[in-house]
Amino acid sequence: MGQALSIDDNQEKLFDTSLMDEYVRKTKRTFEQVTGMENNTDKKQQKPNSKERILQTAVSLFASHGFAETGMRELAAKAEVNLSMVNYFFGSKKGLLKEILDSFLSGYLAIAGEQLAGTGDLHSRLERFIAGAVSYFDAERDSLIITISELPHDDPEIVEHKAAWARQMVEIVNREICLPHAAAGGQHIPPTCLAPMLTSLMASRFLFSPVMEKVEAGSSNAVNTEDYIKMIVRILLQGITGSDNKAPNS
Repeated sequence: MGQALSIDDNQEKLFDTSLMDEYVRKTKRTFEQVTGMENNTDKKQQKPNSKERILQTAVSLFASHGFAETGMRELAAKAEVNLSMVNYFFGSKKGLLKEILDSFLSGYLAIAGEQLAGTGDLHSRLERFIAGAVSYFDAERDSLIITISELPHDDPEIVEHKAAWARQMVEIVNREICLPHAAAGGQHIPPTCLAPMLTSLMASRFLFSPVMEKVEAGSSNAVNTEDYIKMIVRILLQGITGSDNKAPNS
């Protein structure tokens, strides 16, 4: 510093230079310490918190190994948390599965409710819904695999948990597709058949791609997403042959 702090050259000293230098040194140390803490906090914030790490790890392990084959200790170790943290956040392994199901199914239901209830004829609404759902399935492949494949029918709790979501989906499909279709053409399609049929058709690309790659390399990319969406819409609305005509008698 060298000189005392002053308003201008003609004013008398306000502080002794030694005291001011000490103040600056202390302020600098404090700033560096605070800045360091803030930087460390930023780094921690960039890393998912414990609950999120557990969820991400569970999705990966359940999808690749299966729910039953995934051990809680393995899950906790890969998520870099104490085993007690899993129980603290989710209560149990089953509670963790429910959380994954709720997260995925709530997103799927939101797409169905928004796109099927939108404006336009049935064709345009179906196309919008299928486009949104297929993109969602693609982004959430592991959660899709868990939701479809983890069907422990001997566990009434999980069956009922999935049924609660399925009832909502069936209600949307009935209101937005089945009832209007019946009113227009006189043909009633049970929503309890159409809802799982539609979901399975859209999901098949992602569920079977590892197997199809073994059958024919590159087959999972043989049809781009846009064409895949159009293919599903065409099959749903027109059938595989494109008409309702029966095959001629031989």
